[in-house]
Amino acid sequence: MGSDRTKVRRAPHKQVFEPGEVRRILDRAIVAHVAVTDQNQPYCLPVACAPFGDELLLHGSTASRLFKVLSSGAPACVTITLVDALVLARSAFESSMHYQSLMALGIARSLEGDEKRAALRALTAHLFPERINELRDSTDQELKATSVLAFPLNEISIKISDGQPDDPESDLDSKVWAGIVPISSVYGIPIPAENLKSGIALPDYLSKWPENRI
Repeated sequence: MGSDRTKVRRAPHKQVFEPGEVRRILDRAIVAHVAVTDQNQPYCLPVACAPFGDELLLHGSTASRLFKVLSSGAPACVTITLVDALVLARSAFESSMHYQSLMALGIARSLEGDEKRAALRALTAHLFPERINELRDSTDQELKATSVLAFPLNEISIKISDGQPDDPESDLDSKVWAGIVPISSVYGIPIPAENLKSGIALPDYLSKWPENRI
């Protein structure tokens, strides 16, 4: 799963090798940042993502520079970061965050045909749970305009930070408050589209969409 290239050198005690942590991070993530180099210029862009077997799906436009570079077989770096809290220490230097991060190195593969359709269904089900059953199938033209790539997860690094404020003893008598401020994301009240036809009720599944996902 790891390699010398993905070995954590800064705070190595935060590196995690438990395979279950990979899935827990992927199940919460809906955005990944993908970095490539094109004509000696680095680019890093956010894209929609979803787990797909032992790989990570990346979704974008066939016309985008990023996906053209990825589809050409260029090496890439994909990262996912989930921030769960701010750690307020007694100094700015020791203040930090609770986070879960995943970095993967590799070469993406383009999906076509039935595998591409299955991947799009998996992506839709991940981003919009239960909604796939009421949506129409993608048209051939929509499929041509959409790029779906599978990125390998066999060379990865996971780093998790979840500790208490790590103040030196010389700061413990400070009168500055120290502690942890949790961060969570929630789904807000759905806003109907302005052109929604009357009589269409709010789907029940929206009330079940998960909190603290990203």
